[in-house]
Amino acid sequence: MKKIANVFLFCFLVSCFLFHVSNLSAQSGWSEDRRLTFDYAYSADPRAACDGDTIHLVWWKNYLDSLSNYRDEVFYKRSTDAGETWGDDVLLSLENDDSSVQPTVGVNGNFVHVVWKEEHAGVCYRKSTDGGNTWLQIDTLPNAGLSDPWIHVDGINLYVVAGAGTGFQMFTKSTDNGNTWQPGQEVMHSCGHGRITKIDTLMLVISHQDDPYAVEIYCLRSTDDGQTWSDSQCVSQYDSISGQRPAMDTDDSSGIHITWYDYKYSPYPWTGDIFYRTSRDSGNTWEEIDSLTVMHRATASDILAEGDNLHLVWEDDRHGFDWNREIYYRMSTDLGETWESEVRLTNASFHSRRPSLACDGDFLHLFWSDQRDSGNTGPWMLYYKRKTLVGINEEVIVKSYNTGLSLNCSTILKRNSLIYYDLSNYRKGEILIMDVTGRVLNNFPVHQVSGYFVFGFNKEMCDGVYFIMLKAGSERVIKKVVKVK
Repeated sequence: MKKIANVFLFCFLVSCFLFHVSNLSAQSGWSEDRRLTFDYAYSADPRAACDGDTIHLVWWKNYLDSLSNYRDEVFYKRSTDAGETWGDDVLLSLENDDSSVQPTVGVNGNFVHVVWKEEHAGVCYRKSTDGGNTWLQIDTLPNAGLSDPWIHVDGINLYVVAGAGTGFQMFTKSTDNGNTWQPGQEVMHSCGHGRITKIDTLMLVISHQDDPYAVEIYCLRSTDDGQTWSDSQCVSQYDSISGQRPAMDTDDSSGIHITWYDYKYSPYPWTGDIFYRTSRDSGNTWEEIDSLTVMHRATASDILAEGDNLHLVWEDDRHGFDWNREIYYRMSTDLGETWESEVRLTNASFHSRRPSLACDGDFLHLFWSDQRDSGNTGPWMLYYKRKTLVGINEEVIVKSYNTGLSLNCSTILKRNSLIYYDLSNYRKGEILIMDVTGRVLNNFPVHQVSGYFVFGFNKEMCDGVYFIMLKAGSERVIKKVVKVK
C-alpha cells in the first residue's frame, strides 16, 4: 500500500512539473507588464492599430480638468518602435461637458482614422494624414448612430457601424479617406457592440435581441460594398440565455472568426464562457460552435487572425470572484481547428480588464485597463505587453541574408565588440540585441549608410546565445552570436 502511495505521489509530482514546464513554454515570448498611463484618471477601452513598427493607441478617460470638473474625453498616443517607447498622451476630443467615449482606430500608411461616441453629437470622427503627428478638425458623421462605434479601414475606403437610439445598427462609409461620408443606413435591430470588417465581402457582427429574454450574435454580409445587406444569420445558439459582446476578425483565406461570451453553462449570473465560431468561405457556411473556456468566469474577449494563427484574449474572474479579474490567452496555429492550452497573462492584485489586441507582423500587442496600482476603488491605468511572433531560428537567419543589408562581426563577442554594418540604400536604421525568444533587450539607432559600431551588452546580461539584428525600412538581417566574459 505504501509503495502504491509513493508511486501515486511520484506521478502527481511529475504531472505538476510537466504542467509547470508547459505553462512556462506557452508564456515564452511575452514581455513583462508595462504601465502606459500615469495620471489620476480612469483610462478605459483601449484600442490599437498598427502600421509596421508604428502602433496607434486610443482610449477614453474620466479625469478632473484644471477647473476640477469631471471630463470623459478621448486620448491618443503612439509608439514608432513596436512598443519599446511611447509618446505623450494627445487629447483628440474637445474638452467640454459632453462625454466622449468608446473610441476605435484604423490606419492605412500615414492616414490614421478615429471614431468615438459623443454624448449629444453622435459619432465623431478625426483623422491624421501624417502618421499621428498632427490631427485635422473633428467631424460629426451624418446619421451614423449614437453608441459603440467601430471603424474598419480598407485603403481609402472607411466603414463605420454604430448603435442608434432607435435600436438599429447604423452603417456609413467614406470612399475618399474620410473627406466625405454617405448618410447613415439602418441595417438591423441591434443591442450594440457591432463590429465590421472586410475580406472579399463586408462582414458585420452584432448583438441582436430576438425577444425580451434572449440576446444572440448575428452576422450579416454585403457583396456590394454596403449598398445592400444579406439576411442576418444567427451564429450563436438560439436559446433563452444571452450571448453578448461579439468580437470578430478575418484571415487571408476568406475565413471569418467570431467570439462572444454566453451564460448557458455557467452557474453565475454575471460571467460565463467564451464561445467561438468560424466560416471558412466568407460566411456561406459555418462550422459548429466551440466553447473555449470551462471555468464559467469569462466576459469580454478579443480575437485576432495573423497568418495561420488565431490569438484570443479574455477577461476572467476565476481568481477573485469579482474583485480580481485577470487576462487570459489561447492560441490556435491552424485557424481554429485546434487550440493550445490557456495561459494566464496577468497576475496582480485587483482588476485587469477589457483586453484588446493589435499586430504589426513581428509582435502581438495586448492592451488593457488595470487597477493594480490603486485598488478597485481607484483609477484605471492602461497596461501593455507584447508577444514575439517570429521566433529566432536558423531558417530566419538564412532568409534574412537575402536582403541588401550587411552585418558582420565575430560569432564570439565580449561585453563591447566592434560590428560592421551596411544599410545599402537606406539613410537610417537600427541595431537590436535579442534573446533566444526574439525579445528585444537593447537597441541602437544608426544614421550613416555604412560604418563600424561599438556594440555593448548590458552588464546584467548573462553569458550565452544572443541574436543581433540590423533593421532598415522593411528589411532586416540577423546574426547569431555567443556572449562570453
